[in-house]
Amino acid sequence: MAYDPGTGDIVLFGGTNYNVSTGSGSTFADTWAYNGTTWAKQSPSASPFALFDASMAYDPATGQLVLFGGITTGAGISNATWTYNGTTWAEQSPATSPSPRWRASMAYDPATGQLVLFGGASSSGQILNDTWTYNGTTWAEQSPATSPPARYGASMAYDPATGQLVLFGGNSAFGSLGGTWTYNGIIWAKQSPATSPTARENASMAYD
Repeated sequence: MAYDPGTGDIVLFGGTNYNVSTGSGSTFADTWAYNGTTWAKQSPSASPFALFDASMAYDPATGQLVLFGGITTGAGISNATWTYNGTTWAEQSPATSPSPRWRASMAYDPATGQLVLFGGASSSGQILNDTWTYNGTTWAEQSPATSPPARYGASMAYDPATGQLVLFGGNSAFGSLGGTWTYNGIIWAKQSPATSPTARENASMAYD
């Protein structure tokens, strides 16, 4: 889910109601828009396949929402890049792409004019800590001198007050994580706030 300034709506795509206990449920490929009052199901002429745990953020440089990765029905982990222009979805063909993954953190960085994607979990179960940027055409892997430890399900948003991305929490091979990290477009830096939320994953975070 992400805000689309072009339409003035919050856009939601896909998800799942799979029940681990019963082993049943569905994965969705529907697109919904919320205008501040009500939800309306959209009817795009093209859509990503049904998936959940994908990453999505708005790209002001192209005026479109960008969706990456996720878990697909019957096809495993995706590394497809899709864009939504407020009317329909279109699959992109970037020259390079991050490896297939799910629950990666992604947010737009106005300071660099690019989307930033961090971490996630791979199709083999490996937990990742790589940093990628998307310039509206292709993905490029970055090589920051320091990075947060590998994690998936972390919360990330851009903070205009500091001009940096802020990342918190997530999950590693050893369970839920705490820790606050910032990214200035070049390097990640671990912060030491006097107080912090407890360790957690898949939390919601946005700048107010």
